[in-house]
Amino acid sequence: MEKRTIAIVALATGIVLVVALLVALPAVTGKDPIVPLPFQLFPTPTPEPTPLLLPPTPVATIPVSPTPTPTPAWSGDSRSLWYASPLPPTTVPTYTRLPYATPEPEVFLSYVTIQSDLGGVTQTFSIPFPYWELHYTVDPWETTFIGETSSRMGGPADYFAVQVFPTFVIEVRNAGDDSLFREITPPGGLDAKYWKKGKEYDPRPWVEKFYEGSLEREYYFVIRAHAIHSYKIDVMVPARYIGKY
Repeated sequence: MEKRTIAIVALATGIVLVVALLVALPAVTGKDPIVPLPFQLFPTPTPEPTPLLLPPTPVATIPVSPTPTPTPAWSGDSRSLWYASPLPPTTVPTYTRLPYATPEPEVFLSYVTIQSDLGGVTQTFSIPFPYWELHYTVDPWETTFIGETSSRMGGPADYFAVQVFPTFVIEVRNAGDDSLFREITPPGGLDAKYWKKGKEYDPRPWVEKFYEGSLEREYYFVIRAHAIHSYKIDVMVPARYIGKY
């Protein structure tokens, strides 16, 4: 009986000490006591697994082509067509006529001149200009039939005459390598009798145009003249080039 009483007294004393310690501990440390419990009062519920939703498997459908309506054969009648989508009419633009100004003609000056009645090779000359023209005129023989013949009515001719065709050629050659740059012949040939019909029939002087760009070149002429009384060649350059090149 005494042992049981002693055990009860000891247990009660221990409980009192624990309670006193729990009450005094916050005052000493300034923190609430944490007493772990051997079990969880409110257990966290376990989430149920979310079922995996798969998209439905598409069912393959086979398109059914409608039966085409057969095109009737042409009966020979004409059919009129109309506009499926008419467009609005276009407006006619109006224009303002500007006053016409006649451009001033280009003034050319002679840069090189050659005048003779024989052919030959000229001296070289330099062209520092981006543009120049070659003006030339030729005075050919008017008579192209040389010699005298007896009348055929009286018998065989004493001798046959020679028919002459005037020709004139200008070869423009590079002075650096003697290559041919341009060959010039009078267009339409040389026919002094035809030119005497009037000024509208005379094409002289002829004009050849040369575009050089920004390069300076040197040329010389090879002139071939046959049955020519005289000729004159002028290398012409614009007057606005004075003092610039």
